[in-house]
Amino acid sequence: MIFLSSLVLLSFLIFTGCKAQKVQEEVQRVQLVKSDVLSQFENELTQIVDKVSPSVVTIFATQEVQMQNPFGEDFPFPFPIPIPPQERRSLGSGVIIDYKNGKFYILTNNHVVQNAKSIKVKLDEHTEKKGRIVGTDPKTDIAVVEVDAKDIKDPEQRVARLGDSDKLKVGQLVIAIGNPYGLERTVTMGVISALKRSIGVTQYESFIQTDAPINPGNSGGPLVNIKGEVIGINTAIVAEGQGLGFAIPINLAKWVADQLIAKGKVTRGWLGVVIQEVTPDMAEAVGVKEGVIIAQVMPSSPAEKAGLKVGDIVIAIDGEKVSSVRDLQLRVMRTPPGKEITLTVIRNGKEQNIKVKVEVMPEETKISQAGPSTQDVGLLLRDLTPDEERRLGVKGVYVSGVVPGSLAYQSGIRPGDIIMSVNNRAVTNRAEFTQAIEDAKKAGREKVLLLVRRGDTNLYIVLSLR
Repeated sequence: MIFLSSLVLLSFLIFTGCKAQKVQEEVQRVQLVKSDVLSQFENELTQIVDKVSPSVVTIFATQEVQMQNPFGEDFPFPFPIPIPPQERRSLGSGVIIDYKNGKFYILTNNHVVQNAKSIKVKLDEHTEKKGRIVGTDPKTDIAVVEVDAKDIKDPEQRVARLGDSDKLKVGQLVIAIGNPYGLERTVTMGVISALKRSIGVTQYESFIQTDAPINPGNSGGPLVNIKGEVIGINTAIVAEGQGLGFAIPINLAKWVADQLIAKGKVTRGWLGVVIQEVTPDMAEAVGVKEGVIIAQVMPSSPAEKAGLKVGDIVIAIDGEKVSSVRDLQLRVMRTPPGKEITLTVIRNGKEQNIKVKVEVMPEETKISQAGPSTQDVGLLLRDLTPDEERRLGVKGVYVSGVVPGSLAYQSGIRPGDIIMSVNNRAVTNRAEFTQAIEDAKKAGREKVLLLVRRGDTNLYIVLSLR
């Protein structure tokens, strides 16, 4: 009996030992596999960086800044003291997207080179060349800079490969390369956090949001996928938050850059409407959950000629669903002028198709004159509906749009504001607002005081008239 028990115990120990050895061997195998996978991933990343880095450049832009009198404008000097302008140097990044006729074409941000007196482009540690602005587009914050590629070895190898930003998905790995604080070709890594973001820094926005660290100086540098393709141009950060970086999708940036290279400016399609999102309240009232509602139709615009009306809800363009105001704006913008498109709209609860011939977007000054804007200050206004007045508890005129760079924009008025009075004179519709502005001008005023409702708060804003 004792012998049998000993034999069983010995067998158990042998079995247990064999099993433990197998477990240890399996752990070692898994560790080797993990190590091999990580090594392979690391190797892939270094190859991507090695491939893309030669296309990334540093841009130094010099602006001339007029200095203010340090003693104040009203200091009683017996004679004027000339204060010479001073130079200010800004730093940014760029990526080479084309090489032809002996020149590199570099994609960067408009805010990197805006108002630059001179531009220097550092291609690598030992090569710095003079840059020339080919064209800029403040509406998308895109610019193209040209440099001579003479004496550059294998220039074609420095051109970045571009991806397709329309195929991006949230969660994809991305790499940001740039020159933050002058630290050349700094590489950071993260994921795509969100797509089609709007943060209010440009007129046309559909940003890629990423948590790949982006810092001052990264502007204009590439956001790259794990195939080594540029899928975005790093543009903005939220200073108060961490992991909040934004990049212009490369498809939009390339569309702008191609036009800047070809003709030095961007031509956009235009309908001539002011549009708003369909809010939950609107959706309940009209029975439509998606699309955008037309708040204004500009006189003599393609929309007016085609018969579009205030209150129409646009749900599709050429059969493709319209999901947001931004979606409609970007698709119309990229439509070649002269092309006819079909808008599917809901009017009085019924669906119908309306053909519209897209025209060239006028200059900003022409837009402000053509629309129901107010004496060229750059405001697009509409009357509040009775339902809106009841719901919001105010009377006034609704700001549907503000022309970027206009007097209204510079004064701090923003879309969505409701103007309730001008110089403490109540205004309840567009005509009253226009009359108040005209009266102020006749009285020789250069500024007027507006009472504005923004969200749930009233505030005063001073609007410059010239």
